Amino acid sequence: MKKIFLLLVVLLNINRINAQKQIVNYYPVSTILKETGKLDKSGFPTGKWKYYSKNGTLDYEIDWEINYIKKYYATGELKEEGRFIPETGVHIGKWIVYDKNGKIKTQTVYDENGTE
Repeated sequence: MKKIFLLLVVLLNINRINAQKQIVNYYPVSTILKETGKLDKSGFPTGKWKYYSKNGTLDYEIDWEINYIKKYYATGELKEEGRFIPETGVHIGKWIVYDKNGKIKTQTVYDENGTE
């Protein structure tokens, strides 16, 4: 019986160690959501994260698995989207900028160094 109990304790701890940590942060002294997402076991963001402005609207989303960002106007329309290098913020690949009506304003393709 002790062996079974010990085995269960070990298995539960292994599961807890490998689990991702869900993060939900609020702006200080308010109930306005600041960001949501998950951290990997090393403490780095993983998967899709949402970041909010101080007035509570969705500001931007990042998919950390593919380093893809979508930025939004304060009124909620998609403003721009594309891939980037996390360490520098440099745009790579196709980058699209939209007007408030959803029409493409510019479409630029950047190489792996961020050069057009």
